[in-house]
Amino acid sequence: IVGEVRGVGLMGAIEFVADRDNRKRFDPTLKVGARISKAARERGLIARAMPHGDILGFAPPLVTTKAEVEEIVAIAESAVRFVMDELTRDGVSI
Repeated sequence: IVGEVRGVGLMGAIEFVADRDNRKRFDPTLKVGARISKAARERGLIARAMPHGDILGFAPPLVTTKAEVEEIVAIAESAVRFVMDELTRDGVSI
């Protein structure tokens, strides 16, 4: 469901789409970005859902270590997989 990953410095964002090849967005009522943000927060990662789409934003401090970046990525991946499983259970085509 990852359509694009972008960033500058340590600021980054992941955009989620229902169909990566056609850049088709999810139905806004599914609130995929907000759900992933919540799942990340439940796992100890503060990442915010951006208001203009299903986008998860990151802005860690500049003193973040490589190990901490790896932990951020692992938690974000876990949150995305959790929401993907929820969507699949709910019958959403991914």
